[in-house]
Amino acid sequence: MKIINMFFWVSFLFVVSVTAQNKATVSIVKNYKDWNWEEVYVAKNPYISVAVVPKAAGRILEYNLGEVPSLWINPKLMGKSYQPTDEVKMSEWRNFGGYRLVPLPIENCSVDKDRNKAQRWPPPAIIGDSPYRAKKGIDKKGNETIEVTSGVQELPVPSYNGKLKSFVYPNIIEEKLEYSRSLYIEPNSSLVHINHHLKNVGDKKVKRGIMISSQHVSRSNPELTDGENYVAYIPFSKEYLLPNGKQYQVMSSPEARWRYISRNRFKLDKNNPDDVAKYYNHGTNWNGEVATGIYEVEYDYNLMAGFHIVSSESWICYVNKTNNTAFAKIMEPYDRSLEYDHGLNMAIFCSGLETGYLETEVKTPLYILQPLESSDYKEIHGAAKIQNTPVLAVNMAGIITQKLNYKNNHVSGSYGVFVASTAYLVAEDVHGNKIDRIAIEKVHPLKPFNLNESYSKAFKTLKIVLIDGQNKEHILDEFNK
Repeated sequence: MKIINMFFWVSFLFVVSVTAQNKATVSIVKNYKDWNWEEVYVAKNPYISVAVVPKAAGRILEYNLGEVPSLWINPKLMGKSYQPTDEVKMSEWRNFGGYRLVPLPIENCSVDKDRNKAQRWPPPAIIGDSPYRAKKGIDKKGNETIEVTSGVQELPVPSYNGKLKSFVYPNIIEEKLEYSRSLYIEPNSSLVHINHHLKNVGDKKVKRGIMISSQHVSRSNPELTDGENYVAYIPFSKEYLLPNGKQYQVMSSPEARWRYISRNRFKLDKNNPDDVAKYYNHGTNWNGEVATGIYEVEYDYNLMAGFHIVSSESWICYVNKTNNTAFAKIMEPYDRSLEYDHGLNMAIFCSGLETGYLETEVKTPLYILQPLESSDYKEIHGAAKIQNTPVLAVNMAGIITQKLNYKNNHVSGSYGVFVASTAYLVAEDVHGNKIDRIAIEKVHPLKPFNLNESYSKAFKTLKIVLIDGQNKEHILDEFNK
């Protein structure tokens, strides 16, 4: 009897241990990774870690797949926090790095010397770099959440006039906004679910949206400027053009690039043909269409410029080529019936600030909000190891870098997966009836999934289906004859 009881308890403890290891947990950690912030909210599972810092404007400053980081952190601002005030000068942008927020449109968030609506840099600080309130929560599905809330952002904000050496203040406060965000991670995947909430807490109608962007690691170490290894992929279609009728636009000019480099990096000489060939251009990092309907941008430290485009398939993907790690964002589909700032839902930005970073920017629609009315916007982030680039597609199951192909009784494809699962090859006939379901291998986010299988039966459709531990099916790819 004692032996049976001992066996029972050992088995029970093993099951509990495995379950605990696979669980997605949220904890509050003091001085996480020696960042010197008192409290950091950390969500972890066996594949990813996500860290949110309330004192750093509630920013996500870590989203790692295993030990590989996706987010750049400003080393000069670790452990710092600032009083909630919008009396900030251009040189006082408190850019902590990581995953940040800017209200849209930015062009009417401030006032100029004549108190007309204008843009200000740095962006509004209460919502952008001031401390946030934070707490742990539980959503309706039982997921542990990290929830952050900004202070009340009053608009327009004052601007600093260098000639007057004083701030110019608006005549009246016209808008009051409050931003909050809730996120959770799944237990056996690399997926991060994020819900953005923008509330009009003023007494007047407003038209606002938000830009939510990730500042990504863009060099192997501080001594190297190897931006060619850090890229972003975005899908596009002729169906979705910018308001000016162009497919995309690089937001700089050859003159601006030349001037910036010569003033901030090293002296250039327009009588030197090598200098002109290399730097008198928009940048050589806008790599163009590297696969059908897929645009690639690589990081360039000697360029501060944005790339504007409409993401036709509602995803964008950053890749660290030094270790073939991909971090993708899936956002709400582009809706032509809604208004977007500058007509786009997506942008990529190369920054030359500090050590530099490549920024992937998601832009929500502009919502008309009545007093006390709110808008919600959902994003899902996923990370995976991949075998090769370019990234051709992203879905809720994973990343496709070589599409499912069938030739001479051979099935092939290359993927990164978001969900720990078993991969199956499923064959269907012309009526959609399953002919075969063949187990291929166990897959998870920390290793690429390369498919090479023989299959000789007649079929109409082949699918790669991932079945997770809860017996839920995720379609990764599909081939139709």
